[in-house]
Amino acid sequence: MNIFAEAAAIARAGRPADAVKFIEDAAERGDPEGHVIVAHWLLYGSDRPRDVTAARRHLELAADQGKSDAIRLLAHLTASGTGCERDREQALQMLQQIADVDRLAADELALLPRMMSDGDAANAPRERLSSDPSIEIVHDLLLPEERAYLMRRAEPLLKPSLVDDPVRGRGVPDPIRTSHGAAFVPHDEDLVIQQINRRIATASGTEVSHGEALYVMRYEPGQEYRPHHDALAGLRNPRRWTAIFYLNDDYEGGETVFPDLSISIRGRAGDLLIFRNVDAEGRPHPKMLHAGQPVTRGAKWIATRWIRGAPHDPYDRG
Repeated sequence: MNIFAEAAAIARAGRPADAVKFIEDAAERGDPEGHVIVAHWLLYGSDRPRDVTAARRHLELAADQGKSDAIRLLAHLTASGTGCERDREQALQMLQQIADVDRLAADELALLPRMMSDGDAANAPRERLSSDPSIEIVHDLLLPEERAYLMRRAEPLLKPSLVDDPVRGRGVPDPIRTSHGAAFVPHDEDLVIQQINRRIATASGTEVSHGEALYVMRYEPGQEYRPHHDALAGLRNPRRWTAIFYLNDDYEGGETVFPDLSISIRGRAGDLLIFRNVDAEGRPHPKMLHAGQPVTRGAKWIATRWIRGAPHDPYDRG
């Protein structure tokens, strides 16, 4: 039994504090898995202050013992410049170091040279559905292999979708969204996803640093996103834009609708829907109520990036 499973058994026995100490003691003894788990805690800051520097130190200690997932996470943080200077070439070297033993690293490296070029992305056809408020579709902005990659990466990470609770400072079960989702925060935001996020920023005329973590969602029959506004109340740094990639189109139902504008959208696989959530004064736009209609057959996959008005820490849910 690995130490995570042992800690989980201790927690299930009603001793959560002992379970945490068990992991911390393992890391203190130099156990590489213990280091990786503590690094995750420090990155998320869920039960202790966030400390990216300390998290990297734990990952480096695990990487020194050859733990491939620690090396992979360090590569992602290095490529994004999280807790260090951004260095994509070093990140690629780290991934190549473990590609023979780490399936995720090998998959990532295999796709990178086949991704859509910046030139092709810039020339993708656009269709404006509304000028005020702004709603636009950029067609064919994700290649089939890029879409398949996102779904493949997200599927094992899917959890019931959450909604940000600014008061509690964490996500809580969403009362209006019944999908399952996976958020790619910086240590999970691999070089493929980083390139896709840059493509979203270019297409939307925004800055990469303003985006939340890319959030991949799957809607199965009967699941929906009931009418809502993305410009959430209480956020210190409001969501000005929403960008939604349609990852597949072999399903029925699931249209994206804007009821106050009489707009209904069924995006083709690879399309990017971009819309502005606020008015010229930066206030939530009253006409931007929208919904994802219930899926009636198959599974609908999308990837959403909410874009703030100023630089945003993807680990911060407020």
